[in-house]
Amino acid sequence: MLVKSKNFTESELDHFRELQSTSFAILEETAAELYAGQSEKEVGHLLFKRYRKAGATAFFHLPVVLFGGRTALPGNWKIGHFYPKDQSLQPGDSVILDAAPLFSGYMVDTSYSFCFGEDAEHRKMMSGLSQFRQSVLEAVTIGETFKSIADKVAADITAQGYEPVHTKHPGEVLGHRALKTVPLPFTWRIKGFDGLSLGWFIAKGEAARRGLGREAPTWNFRTTSDHPPHDGLWLVEPHAGAGPIGAKWEEILVIQDGKAFWLDDEPPHVRQWAQITAGTNYRPQNKLA
Repeated sequence: MLVKSKNFTESELDHFRELQSTSFAILEETAAELYAGQSEKEVGHLLFKRYRKAGATAFFHLPVVLFGGRTALPGNWKIGHFYPKDQSLQPGDSVILDAAPLFSGYMVDTSYSFCFGEDAEHRKMMSGLSQFRQSVLEAVTIGETFKSIADKVAADITAQGYEPVHTKHPGEVLGHRALKTVPLPFTWRIKGFDGLSLGWFIAKGEAARRGLGREAPTWNFRTTSDHPPHDGLWLVEPHAGAGPIGAKWEEILVIQDGKAFWLDDEPPHVRQWAQITAGTNYRPQNKLA
C-alpha cells in the first residue's frame, strides 16, 4: 500500500501528534520573530529551511505566508495567489502562516494566525472561530454529513459578518485528508508538491466525482461530501475574512472506530482563545528559543 488514509495504529497516531506539534512550533517560532518590513517571500523561504532542518522530506503544499489584506483572500482568489509575494509586513497586519510538510511520509498541515500588533477586529474574528472546534466535533460525532457540516460552518461565519474564505481554498475545502505515504527510492514532485500524495488526492477525487465509491479526500459543500463522516485523519481549517483582516486555524481531527476526537488537546489556537477570553495578548510565543 503506497498511501495509508485510515485505520492508524496508536503508535502512528502518536507520531502524527508529535509531528503536528513540531509543525506548530516552527510556525509559532517564526511568527514570534517577524519584524516590520519583512516580506512574505523572505518568511516563506525561512519556513522552508526550518522545516527541512526539522526533517521534512517533502511538502503537500509549500509554506504559505499571508500578510495584511491577503489573509482575507480578497476578490477572485486563485491558487497562485497563495504563493508568498513581495508584500511587506506592517504594524497592525493580520498574519497567517500555513505549512503542510511530510516527515518520512507522515503528512501534517497546520496554520497559525495572529495580529502583528493589536487590532480589536482581529481579536473578535479569532474569537469567533473558536466555536467551530466544538461544533464540528459534535456534528461529526452524531453522524451529520460532511456537506451539512461544511454548509453550517459557512453559514455561521457569514452570520458573524465575515466571508467563509476557506471556500476559496483549493477544492473549496473545510477539510481534507492527512496521509501516510511510503518512502520512494526517487524524488517525485508535481510543481513543487509531493507527487505521491497529490496524485492520490487527484485520483480519489476523480473517482468520487464519477460515483466510484464514497471516499472523496476533500470535505466541502459538494455532493461528493454528502455522506456521513468516514474514518481517517481530517485536516479541518475554517477560515474567515473581512476587508483587510483574515484568520484561520487548522489541525487534525481523528475519526476512527466510531469515535471522533482532536489529535491534540492544546494546539496554539486553543491557548490563544483562552488568552483572548482573559483579555490578554495572544501574540506568538517562541518556545524553541
